[in-house]
Amino acid sequence: MLRQDKLQGGRCIVPAMTFAEPDRNTSKPVINRWFARADGAPFFLAGIWREWQGDHGTIKQPNVGLHRLFAILTTEPNGTVEPVHDKAMPVMLMTAEDVDVWLNGTLEEALKLQKPQPDDALVIAPYDEKKAT
Repeated sequence: MLRQDKLQGGRCIVPAMTFAEPDRNTSKPVINRWFARADGAPFFLAGIWREWQGDHGTIKQPNVGLHRLFAILTTEPNGTVEPVHDKAMPVMLMTAEDVDVWLNGTLEEALKLQKPQPDDALVIAPYDEKKAT
């Protein structure tokens, strides 16, 4: 969902059920570990978007024009994510109030949401080796 009050860019949200981080404890191939809410509910990732004019295609199929790009904000990892990925985790918006503040609040209010979720709010999804290959 894009906040439409500016045509050049702004805040957005990305709905999700899970997110993945590369497991620093694995190597060649690195295995992604998936994280979900402990209660199984969906959540939103805090993002920003902007318009960009340029070529977003390939040499054979150029796609020149106005494009909307987005990025997900990150924060330091919580205790559930840190053993797997010690650099960052996405900023998760867990309530309708968080989403409203992110999309409509002041910059100061929105930036207060850029923090890790409590350790017990997330679980690591079981790794299924058969699905990974």
